[in-house]
Amino acid sequence: MFKSRYFFPLTLFLFCSVLGYSQTAKKYFSSGEKFASTGNTKEAMDNFTKCIELDPNFEKAYVSRAALFEKTGKKQEAVEDYKKAIVFSPKEKELYFNAGRILNDLGKYVDADAMLRQAIDKDHSYQEAIDMELVLIHKVKDFKYGLVVAQYNLDIKKTGASYYHHGVMQDSLKNYIEAEKDYKNSKYYDSKYIMGYVGLALVQVKLGKADEALTVCETALTKDANSMEVFQARSMVYAGKKDYQNALNDITKVVLAKPSSPIFKQRAGYYMKLGQFQNAVNDYTQAVKLDDKDYETYMGRASAYEQIQNYKQAKGDYNKVNALMADNSRVMGLVRDAEKKLFELGRETGKPEVGLTTPKPTDKGAIGVSGDKDDVLMKGWVKDASPMKSITINGALADFRRDSINPEFTMRASGLVKANDVVLVATDIYDNSTTVTYKIEKTETNKPIIALESPAASFDNEIFLDNTGGDLYIKGKIKDESFIETINIEGVLASFSPNTVNPEFSSNISIANKNKIVFTVRDIYGNETIQEFTLNRSGANASVNNPMGNTWVVFIENSKYTNFASLEGPAKDVTSMRTALANYKVAKILHKKDMTKTDLEKFFSIELRDYVKNNNINSLMIWYAGHGKYVSPTGYWVPVDAKTDDEFSYFGINNLKAAMQSYSSRLVHTLVITDACESGPTFLLAVRGGNEDQRCENWELTKAKSSQVFTSAGYELASDNSQFTKTFAGALNNNPDGCISIDKISKKVISAVTAAGNQAPKFGKIKDLEDEGGTFFFIKK
Repeated sequence: MFKSRYFFPLTLFLFCSVLGYSQTAKKYFSSGEKFASTGNTKEAMDNFTKCIELDPNFEKAYVSRAALFEKTGKKQEAVEDYKKAIVFSPKEKELYFNAGRILNDLGKYVDADAMLRQAIDKDHSYQEAIDMELVLIHKVKDFKYGLVVAQYNLDIKKTGASYYHHGVMQDSLKNYIEAEKDYKNSKYYDSKYIMGYVGLALVQVKLGKADEALTVCETALTKDANSMEVFQARSMVYAGKKDYQNALNDITKVVLAKPSSPIFKQRAGYYMKLGQFQNAVNDYTQAVKLDDKDYETYMGRASAYEQIQNYKQAKGDYNKVNALMADNSRVMGLVRDAEKKLFELGRETGKPEVGLTTPKPTDKGAIGVSGDKDDVLMKGWVKDASPMKSITINGALADFRRDSINPEFTMRASGLVKANDVVLVATDIYDNSTTVTYKIEKTETNKPIIALESPAASFDNEIFLDNTGGDLYIKGKIKDESFIETINIEGVLASFSPNTVNPEFSSNISIANKNKIVFTVRDIYGNETIQEFTLNRSGANASVNNPMGNTWVVFIENSKYTNFASLEGPAKDVTSMRTALANYKVAKILHKKDMTKTDLEKFFSIELRDYVKNNNINSLMIWYAGHGKYVSPTGYWVPVDAKTDDEFSYFGINNLKAAMQSYSSRLVHTLVITDACESGPTFLLAVRGGNEDQRCENWELTKAKSSQVFTSAGYELASDNSQFTKTFAGALNNNPDGCISIDKISKKVISAVTAAGNQAPKFGKIKDLEDEGGTFFFIKK
């Protein structure tokens, strides 16, 4: 009874669930097909993917998505989808063919071959797969299987081409007699199929029938007098008859008409036979330019170089072959022989000259090393007629290019704290050796300090660019107790006086496609500073087609209070506003969190002043979210370290205004918004009427200076649910126009806040700051 009561409903539930998923998957598939038919690839792809997620056994979705993957260049993903479809339809030949075709495009020939074999196995008359496999077989070198495929091709239809392909497979298997029969049949079935003549002539050369082969070529030329394939074949026939001059004449026609690496290599071989070794070098070089992965070309050129006694170049080619064919013992032997010849030809007895450049030695042969450094980067030079075998500093090997003459060397020498000397030894490959000893003198240990003058940098090493140019002129000063050895900016050595303490420097560098620049400054004693500066182009980009110019926004988010209640609202409000402003032209957003009174004073008096000055800011909005206090007649922002009963620990709005007066003349538009408390009459000069008709096309409003404040009017501490911010952000998000003024936004916010039963926010001019009747616009991107 228990089973009968519960089993059937459960089974019905499971059945309906599966049916529901299936129906939903079909809907996604159908939508995908519609999107694909209209060319909406992205939506089609998304729908096919959702279909598969709901029903992993939906074969058609894999096939359709594979086609889109291929269309969008994601070929490997297309292969994977075809493979998944094969699981459900293992007898479907087209799935194997499509996977093999794409793998062939990807250069994965072994995998492609495996797929095409499956397709052909399903249908021995599958012409598309057979045609592709007959080409692919030459890359996987399985000519026995190639012969099988060629037979399938013959079984479909006997033509000049099908007999030719059959002959090629027999030829590749060295079944020359059978290949000759196939090539003759190729001619028989199609007397105009030139490749049948070419194949026949070449196999007859292998069978020792050079005269017959020559006749075949002459006949072919009566069919097509300009066939380069026939001229190439006839050149090989002439070569088989040791008539290299005629072979050269024929292959030269091919070189002029259809130059390629194999053709240049073939002609180079004829030049070698004729003893024209420099001509052979020239042709091998042309072949290398067209295909630098063919080891046989390098082998041929190396042999030609040896014939003209250019062993150095021969060695270089043998080394290249060695890199391409590392396991070939014959190649390695040729490399060793060339090296021996070259080595003995260059033997000399002169001793190397060697010296340090870093640290720079004194006239008395001493070097200065920072007193606290146990390891120092050392650099130097060597002059010698031969390559170096070794360069050591205090017995340790230095880094240098062993294949170059007069190399520079580098090494980070260690153990210098207790050392008195640095011993430098240079030995060349013929064991000629020189030793130089430098006495160590301990020096100061301070790192250089970088001070930029132009362009100016922020406190966090950020450079704000006012244009989108590709070059940047940099000027500054280095502060250090010692002379400076190098100033490197992005790999470019800056100009400075090396004999001046605390030198000024300048450099012009390329900053195209760069988002940072790195300075590396080192003094003569190895004390080094590496400093990174971030490049910020947002101001330059934001100013383009923006009547408000370079626009910055500052958010002050105070949430974690020591003596007041902590808040969650400010973080939410700032996030909401940042999201809304993402659609508007804002060059830079500064987000300051949990600021103390000292932090606020320093930021508005110094940091923000320097930002405005150094970055040519035109429009500035300051948004405060946090607790506020009103102690008549003064409004305050509450720093996170403020005391509840100490008015002096608050940050007065008048202090903000006083700080801003020092740089307000540089700004065209200033807007201060506070969602905490009423700012008080000392800050708010006069309430302005919100004019919803203000338009950013009115250049007078964007060019005329404005100094505005918009503040909530409550006298209580902040809450975690701000109608003020919610409406403000909503006005930005729902704005259908290209811009919106603060006047229009303030009217919407005032209406919403009063409708919620709260005291109306106040909007007006900032007292004592210049205002010409302009206004602050938010310009959409």
